[in-house]
Amino acid sequence: MTECYVANLAAVAHEAFEEETVLINFQRGTYFSLRESAPAIWAMVQNPVTPDGMLAALNVAHGTLSSEAAAAVTGMLEKLCEEGCIVRTEGDAALPLQPVPASGGAFVFPVVQAFHDLEELIAIDPVHETHEFIGWPQRPPSYALEE
Repeated sequence: MTECYVANLAAVAHEAFEEETVLINFQRGTYFSLRESAPAIWAMVQNPVTPDGMLAALNVAHGTLSSEAAAAVTGMLEKLCEEGCIVRTEGDAALPLQPVPASGGAFVFPVVQAFHDLEELIAIDPVHETHEFIGWPQRPPSYALEE
């Protein structure tokens, strides 16, 4: 068994657009814009993938990646792990190589932009945290500790 990355689909919804993929982590209330090579990397983690397998697939699609490019891929994975969008798991070291569409061009570094401005509203439970007369969003009351 070896360490693998896989998308945390229990917490994250995603939608691919022309040149961007948008992720929303409903547990944390954060949303992300993935651009350049980041959408292809996100597509690869829809199934468990080892870091070496991912880099090998990117090497096949774009030619051998520089050490800076490999570090950028690893950095993206680590950032999305910290944000709860990707989880580390144990998997088979012989996982099949994840296909990446060959672009014929040079590898472009992934761009991941996180937005935290709507965290509170996104994380509110719209079904259970409503009020009969006030509506949504109805934030739960804050509790103060008595001294």
